[in-house]
Amino acid sequence: MTILQENLLLVPGPTNLSARVREAMAEPQMSHVGSEFYESFTEIVKLARYAFRNENGIQFVFTGSGTVGMESAVVSTVCRGDRVLVVDTGYFGRRLTLINQAHGAKVDELLYPDGAHATPEDLRKKLSENKYKAVFMTHVETATSVRNAIGDLVKECRNAGVFSVVDSVCGLGGEPLDFDRLGADIVFTCSQKAIAAPPGAALLATSKEIQDYFGKRQDPIESYYMNLLRWKPVMDDPKIYLATPAVQVLRAVRVALMELKEEGLEARWARHHQLGEMVRKRVTELGLPLVADQGFRADTTTAFRVKNGTSAAIQKTLEQKHHIVVARGISEDRDRIIRLGHFGILTLDTLSRALDSLASVVEDVGAVDRATVGVPTLH
Repeated sequence: MTILQENLLLVPGPTNLSARVREAMAEPQMSHVGSEFYESFTEIVKLARYAFRNENGIQFVFTGSGTVGMESAVVSTVCRGDRVLVVDTGYFGRRLTLINQAHGAKVDELLYPDGAHATPEDLRKKLSENKYKAVFMTHVETATSVRNAIGDLVKECRNAGVFSVVDSVCGLGGEPLDFDRLGADIVFTCSQKAIAAPPGAALLATSKEIQDYFGKRQDPIESYYMNLLRWKPVMDDPKIYLATPAVQVLRAVRVALMELKEEGLEARWARHHQLGEMVRKRVTELGLPLVADQGFRADTTTAFRVKNGTSAAIQKTLEQKHHIVVARGISEDRDRIIRLGHFGILTLDTLSRALDSLASVVEDVGAVDRATVGVPTLH
């Protein structure tokens, strides 16, 4: 059997896994109805509460991607014909719009150019113009590395009496987030980013208020699997069967959450901030403009501009010569943006050596557009 060289994953998910997490994936197959998995899953939910800092709300963990978490939040909240507002600061804001439209919502958008952050003043004005059922927003926009000030945005939603739903797929575990203090109605994430587990688990925290609303909706929730009302009894008692879980994935999530708790949330946030600061400093020194607004740049992922047409060469050379995998921009930005994910178990030393490799590749392929060096960002 051929053993492949392990690459360093510096993409915005999935991330590299610890030895303990890998070992959990390689354990003998376990029954999802046995006592051992019951005890394991009960612990997973408790550990997820720690990661979200969710002591007052309802915690969910079930098999699915980040998009399953996103769609669960939408379909459980929105009835056909409801008017909702999406705060769109990038590609995944637009996905929130598409999912809401797929479930029959009337969607208004608060649109920002890529790289710009949402402001509470803009949201307040928009909320004064219409009555909305809910506002959907992104904590960290994976496509542009913008980190929105969700505390300020959620506060505007509460003042206006509308539900707030936060996509923290690329935030939770690496960016400070306290669900109880935030006051949002739903925050969702997934397993393969800052939590540092394999893909395959959706994690959500909901307020008691929105959970009460799910049960009082006039129209039924139009999903079997992504129905948060249906998942609630399972979270209360994992012996209740709804769907067969990805047992090995959830066992790995348990270990990753244990490692998160062992490090401590504050320490993990601080380490991610150091990682983010290192990337921003080194990339800027190379003459590569950062995409996100200054002051609103994520500690979990960084997007930067390269000379148009060089992103593919950077990606290919880094992987083939240095065993480092990075991501290109999404859609129309594919040829002119590189995106780095720097979260999970990544250390400062490993990141520093990877950035040395990036610097050499950037020089070799001529990725710096000299016409933009020293030009300030537009936002």
